[in-house]
Amino acid sequence: MSTETEPCCELLPWDTDFFGCRVGRLRTETLANDQVLKVDEWSRDNHIRCLYFLARPDDPATLRTAEAYGFGLVDVRLTLERRVRPAEVPTRRDPPSDAVIRPARREDLPALQAIARTAHGDTRFFNDVHFPRPRVEELYSVWITLECEGRAQKVFVAAGPAEQPLGYISCHRDPSQDKGRIGLVGVAAEARGKGLGSSLVLTAIDWLAAQGAKEIAVVTQGRNVPAQRLYQTCGFLTGNLRLWYHKWYG
Repeated sequence: MSTETEPCCELLPWDTDFFGCRVGRLRTETLANDQVLKVDEWSRDNHIRCLYFLARPDDPATLRTAEAYGFGLVDVRLTLERRVRPAEVPTRRDPPSDAVIRPARREDLPALQAIARTAHGDTRFFNDVHFPRPRVEELYSVWITLECEGRAQKVFVAAGPAEQPLGYISCHRDPSQDKGRIGLVGVAAEARGKGLGSSLVLTAIDWLAAQGAKEIAVVTQGRNVPAQRLYQTCGFLTGNLRLWYHKWYG
């Protein structure tokens, strides 16, 4: 897991600053009994409060070790992938008659932040009771803010009557690998089940394909079955599965 010159874990400065406690992460996806002492020693030396571990599910020894030494399972991380076929016909589906899909605008941000606070309750941070819920809600508010301010190459909004934002999707493009990625997807509670999610995802597929992406990936949670079905109906297939563990110290 580690070498003489490379530590077994790494400090996560952004998470540390945001949550107000020292947060780190294991550098690998496997864990053996003889490595746990090094992990705990590094965590003590770096005053770690929470340690993330993204584990492979096909290594029973890793899972036994994690559970035996205080790591708690908080999420099943599912990555879905979709290939973009050459000369593929655009897939965009018209949204409901009283809504429109358009690029995000600066004035949309307060409404998008409000949606983000309630749209991601299936994620690992909400599932870990050690994180205060108001702080986790703020995490996703900050996340969509950063996406709109340039971290994502494109953000689309589903807008209803009077241009009120009802949902969003962010798009990331990696030209060096001909790959695209869907980032954050959220729909307001009162607008769910009306086809806005499908319209947003298909719009993102078309935009990423037009930018030259030959493969598109998206991550969701194992407990979020509606999201999985949405992506599957849009042509995505399961790429890989990982397990998120958190270990709390002190």
